[in-house]
Amino acid sequence: MPFFRTDRRNKIYYELIGNPDSSKSLVFVHGWAESHNIWREQLDFFKKDYSILALDLRGFGLSSKPVYGYSLKRQAKTLHTLIQTLNINDYWVIGHSLGGMITLQFCEYYAQEIEGAVVIGTTFYFPAKLSIWHNLGTFFISKTLRQIWQRTLKSIRIEHQRTLIQNLLQDVDSVPLYVSAAYGIAVVNLKLDLNAIVCPILIIVGENDDLTPVQLSEKMHNKMPISELTIISDAGHMVFVEKSEEINAIMAQFFKRS
Repeated sequence: MPFFRTDRRNKIYYELIGNPDSSKSLVFVHGWAESHNIWREQLDFFKKDYSILALDLRGFGLSSKPVYGYSLKRQAKTLHTLIQTLNINDYWVIGHSLGGMITLQFCEYYAQEIEGAVVIGTTFYFPAKLSIWHNLGTFFISKTLRQIWQRTLKSIRIEHQRTLIQNLLQDVDSVPLYVSAAYGIAVVNLKLDLNAIVCPILIIVGENDDLTPVQLSEKMHNKMPISELTIISDAGHMVFVEKSEEINAIMAQFFKRS
């Protein structure tokens, strides 16, 4: 299995799939307590036309789970080093939830290097007034996510999509408490200069997203110089699983435009 070593003790799991002859690449960054597998619908859809990098963030999936190194800045810089090591050029970064926050941090630092980015169910600041985010900040993330995923599970009927969510429900308790705490602190301390993000950004949010409500995406859209906002009806925080065909088509058009 391919691993990228961040230091002597820790490593990041990644997969390179898709069309090796393509001049364009996609980089997928999963959310909290997820893994690269959550992007299955997107990987299958885009693999004929793009070279694809999908990874497990530090603390999740097959990657190392040390007690340190969970700031969003460090995650963004690790991602950038991995992309450079693999000699990936002409690429877009796609992130969900926490992965979207890391993607925004990545764009703040490296906007001049990338084609653009897609953030799905993401926020750029800590909305302390929302009770669900208060729970997140105090590290009750597994309970919060389990409620969201169970609601998603009830809304989908396609079996392999249901399997994706069922796997999340099984895996959430395997995330070490110190990892949840470290990521919770990172999110609470999230500070981004959206004006510095000068690459094209596509913002996607489900209209029923409880964790990152539509108004957060609207504020983000209004602050970034080059952004598009798409609100998906009858979908929640896992919109890219619930409405995978619609989301894939929207992203494909965005990649062609930008």
